[in-house]
Amino acid sequence: MRKSFSNLKINSVKYINMKYLKIISATIAIGINIASGANLIPFVYDTEKELTATGGDFDGNGLADLLLVDKGSGKYRIAYQFTQGEFTWVNHRVSGVKDVSGVGLGKLFSTDKDGIAMTAADANQIVVVSAESTTSASTPIPIPPPVLGPNVILPVSIGGEGKSQLYDLYLGSIYNDPDPYKVTFFRNKNGKFEKFYETKVPGAPGKPNRIQLKKSGKEFVSVLSSDDKGDTLRVENLDSGKIVVIGQLTGLTAGSDYTAGYFSGGENCEFIFYNPGSNFIKYVQLSDVQNDRVKFANPVTYQLDSPIFKVYTVQADNTAKLLVISGKGEKAGIYDFNGKQAPSLISSITPPEKMFYMSAIPFTGGFHILLSSGVGKFSMEFKDYRISGNKVTDFKSGQLPSMDDTDEFTIPLIHKQILASLAEKAETDMKPYTNTIPGSGVTYAMVPIPGGEFLMGSPTTEKGHKPDEEPQHRVKISPFWMGRFEVTWNEYELFMYPDDEKKLRTQYPSNPEVDKLSDAITRPSKPYVEMSFGMGKDGYPAIAMTQHAANKYCQWLSAKTGHFYRLPTEAEWEYACRAGTKTAYFFGEDPTQLNDCAWTGQNSDFKYHKVGEKKPNPWGLYDILGNVLEFCLDQYDPNYYKTCGEFIVDPWNKATKPYPHSVRGGSWDDEDVALFRSAARRFSDRSWKATDPQLPKSHWYFSDVQWCGFRLVRPLKVPPPEDLAKYWISGVEKD
Repeated sequence: MRKSFSNLKINSVKYINMKYLKIISATIAIGINIASGANLIPFVYDTEKELTATGGDFDGNGLADLLLVDKGSGKYRIAYQFTQGEFTWVNHRVSGVKDVSGVGLGKLFSTDKDGIAMTAADANQIVVVSAESTTSASTPIPIPPPVLGPNVILPVSIGGEGKSQLYDLYLGSIYNDPDPYKVTFFRNKNGKFEKFYETKVPGAPGKPNRIQLKKSGKEFVSVLSSDDKGDTLRVENLDSGKIVVIGQLTGLTAGSDYTAGYFSGGENCEFIFYNPGSNFIKYVQLSDVQNDRVKFANPVTYQLDSPIFKVYTVQADNTAKLLVISGKGEKAGIYDFNGKQAPSLISSITPPEKMFYMSAIPFTGGFHILLSSGVGKFSMEFKDYRISGNKVTDFKSGQLPSMDDTDEFTIPLIHKQILASLAEKAETDMKPYTNTIPGSGVTYAMVPIPGGEFLMGSPTTEKGHKPDEEPQHRVKISPFWMGRFEVTWNEYELFMYPDDEKKLRTQYPSNPEVDKLSDAITRPSKPYVEMSFGMGKDGYPAIAMTQHAANKYCQWLSAKTGHFYRLPTEAEWEYACRAGTKTAYFFGEDPTQLNDCAWTGQNSDFKYHKVGEKKPNPWGLYDILGNVLEFCLDQYDPNYYKTCGEFIVDPWNKATKPYPHSVRGGSWDDEDVALFRSAARRFSDRSWKATDPQLPKSHWYFSDVQWCGFRLVRPLKVPPPEDLAKYWISGVEKD
């Protein structure tokens, strides 16, 4: 039965993916038309504490997004351009790499979306990560470095045999012996990277960028090579699958930096070189551009009025302008520059009192300038400027998302909110209730479960008994509420689709402060396939999530409602399922009665059903048996009952590893009636995520298990804030 349904599911996924690809392709085509015009060169800018990158389209809508990386921590923040000229910063994400030395953007996982590559020379680390989800982080993918000291990285299309549709990786390294400086190429094989070329280079490779030497022309690589004689800009053609240097500019002062643009309005790319701390820039034109050779004109030097901290290229009105941060972030100036005359200052801007300009991120028509509270600290605020002609407009200001860990920030606030709204002090105060999720019309119902004692497990004489259900032992349970029904798609999709949830807030009452708190919680990426797999959504149980995703939903709902929600422990689940009974099933010993109380493999017609269609148990819980399996908090251990003692209060086998987690209740896909006994134990497995339907994979949040969901629990007693994370961030499924 399961096999036949799996085949049906695979066909469905293929169809939906094709449909999705058609839709997204049309969207991208429109986006490109909107965003075209000025030629913004993708570029990475490096400062002491941060890396910023321009020109990356992470979500595939045809509009360039912004990237900011804190080098020390490796945390990164993204401003997505959802509509033309409007950027929204999202919470920081963790790369898994500290002391970042290089970052690059390119089509690493998809031909229409950019991914991120990062290196750490001292830690000898390389990772790639997708940034397509606007609401949650993807898991970084490590690449074992074949050389020491990978200091820079660049996604780029590399020719030669085996050329990929996706971008490959250009890696520069600095710590090798006897030839310290090397460049290595990795071929991209559908998101997996294999080394295929390596060569030594004459100087330390630094600051690589993809460069269109002619507008709308093919891409080359520009890299700043450093040795004891100074710096050299090398232009490289990678068509052959190897490095072919087609031009180089020598004689640059050691410690040089550069930017590029189309300043004179011509067809050829132009370069600006400078040394931080100096007042001078060098302007270099290209006198000849061919696929096999590039010639540089003689540099022209211009003096600016202040020592230079950083120079950026801003593309506006089909011309390029210079943004120069001076001193150590004390001020900035926007210069008009046509390549024929000295740069002309058209606007001078100064940061607010006791703030410093840290770095900037240009975009077509303007730039974000980033501010910190002191020299050497990471950016905390942004100011968004627009340029039209010679007019510079302060468009918008705001706070950057905190660099503090989101959960460390949100959990104490959620706890404070829960205590402020706590109305029930004792078990006698507990009543059934139906609650509406704020900012929506969606409701859910909770049933009070009285505290008490029961005999957990099953006797050896029980038909269907398994060894992991023994020995029976006495358990005392504190009072709690439990969801009358399994969590439905109506509820779960508010969490899974934050953009849709935000739209509902315009129709239903919502508290902005509460919304801000719940929005700070990390959520799954938007799935590319219909996650009910054609079985239905409205009123049906939510499925195909990981236990971690179910935990995070509980955290999100707690923030939205001011009630403390979590998954049940195994003991709570069995206690609630039995509802005071001692028989194999809550209705007795006769499994033929299952048809009245549960959807099983014998009556389900190969799919789940709307919640609440069968008879409830004595405590008013529907589908506690059948329909879908239900996640519990516990780490599954077949020997746990043998070690926990003869009498225990509120047991919980806390998770210490990603697998397995306990699941209970039987499902629509199970034919064996013994699996529906109150004491029957089941467990999750790594194979549940073997064919994660998301591209790229989102292992923390999605699975392809169509027979497992979850049910809410709300304990009467609220734990202290330091304990909340133990329930909401437990046993994370990373692998």
